[in-house]
Amino acid sequence: MTREGTAPATAAVLLSGAAFGAAAAFLGAGVVAGTWPRGWTALGCALALVAAGVTGLVASRRSRTAAEPQDGVPGPNLAKADGGTASGRSPALVAGVVWLLALAAAGTWGLMVAGDDDDDDEEGRASGKPAATASASAAPRKAGIAWSVPPVGAKYDEGVGAWALGDAVAQGRLDGLFAYDSATGAVRWNVSAPTREALCGMSSDAEQGIGLIAHGRHEKACAELLAVRVSDGKVMWRRTLTGEGLLARGAAVGGGTAVTAEDGAVRGRSCETGEQRWQRPLGKGCGVLAVDADAGRTLVVEQCGKGARLVALDTRTGARQWLRELPVESRAVAAVVSVSPVVVAVHEDDKRGTRAFLGFDDKGAPTVSIPLSGPEGLLAAPGEVGDGRTARIVVRDGRLITTAERDSIVPDRVVAFSLTDGRKVWEYASQHQAEAVATERDGRVAVLEEYVGARIVLLDPATGKAGTVIAPEDRDARLSIEPELIVAPDGRHIVVNHLLMEAEPSAFALR
Repeated sequence: MTREGTAPATAAVLLSGAAFGAAAAFLGAGVVAGTWPRGWTALGCALALVAAGVTGLVASRRSRTAAEPQDGVPGPNLAKADGGTASGRSPALVAGVVWLLALAAAGTWGLMVAGDDDDDDEEGRASGKPAATASASAAPRKAGIAWSVPPVGAKYDEGVGAWALGDAVAQGRLDGLFAYDSATGAVRWNVSAPTREALCGMSSDAEQGIGLIAHGRHEKACAELLAVRVSDGKVMWRRTLTGEGLLARGAAVGGGTAVTAEDGAVRGRSCETGEQRWQRPLGKGCGVLAVDADAGRTLVVEQCGKGARLVALDTRTGARQWLRELPVESRAVAAVVSVSPVVVAVHEDDKRGTRAFLGFDDKGAPTVSIPLSGPEGLLAAPGEVGDGRTARIVVRDGRLITTAERDSIVPDRVVAFSLTDGRKVWEYASQHQAEAVATERDGRVAVLEEYVGARIVLLDPATGKAGTVIAPEDRDARLSIEPELIVAPDGRHIVVNHLLMEAEPSAFALR
């Protein structure tokens, strides 16, 4: 075949090889750097494109030369080495060299892009802008299960809560309140619920050595209120409440005062004796959505008709400190996220109503509103607010830290917001499912992740950057859909599973 006759075939091979080379180069560059090649890296793609064409041309010439008759004699090409047709090695060598150059270009470009991303993160932190998303990259620190409490009850049985008690942790189960030694898991004491009664309420925390629990019968009021001394499980006193009994999320302890939201009133009693110190009667058509307290302040979220308000009371005397109307115009649910600083979560029935974390100063003036749903995804909130799957949220150093669902139907990241202006401060993208958050003794944020079991990732509270990863080798560290993470004084991480799904342990500790 003449040179003029091979030109169209050569062009076709070149174009097809070029198309293949371009697709391969662009795909490879996208895998390495996560975006389309730009600038000088495009040269690498072009080199790959040319190399593909040359390779195709070499293959074409060899196949065609082998098939052509030489000097009119049919059969294979027997041209000698000094002939121009048999020298296919040179184009092949050139093609190989060009391919290597193209691959080196794509790899170098990928490293440059990664370096640019790191530079952008540093620049953002230096300028005060939100840092780029962080993720866990540290080598996992091997861990094991220090102790485990077997599952208790039937499928879908739901516990009430948990308290961190220094060197012990107390779990509110349907069958009563149980305190486990944080080092060994041994039951130190328990307050069992009476026959045919179940634990139906407890204070969010114990304070000054006393916590509140309540139990009741099936489909009856949660009416039996008990004060428990957490050092030994002694019941200090008990009261039978009237009417509808204890309301949901209606028990708190602040200083030496037990605060309860009961049928028709909010009452304060002595933690030691149960003697009533004060009461706040509820207005007609009003009900309590949430209550919590510390030694100086009690917060009560009330709904009256379609409106709602936040009331701050003196915990010891019940005197009103301030009252703030909330931006609510329909039925709502609420939770007190923090008493100091003041943060509440509100979720209205109205789809265009208030669904947010609301912050207030010490005089009740609004400071910040952080939507429960927005660019950062669906934020987790406690109680019946939001998805209702989060036991606690971290509020520390002027920041609110919670899990969020954005790229998945389960929480897949942890986000920190400023309580000054509501902006996002940082974000941590979990490689797995982010189940709960807690605070370490040194201030780091501990994230409980579902990772074929449980694992802990420790984050820098200022930047969200992941540091230590604690990954147990034992796959029996299973999580339910409502776990709570508690950090013991010795640094041990204790997980309490509040909802029994598939025979997960009631509680376990990682060492």
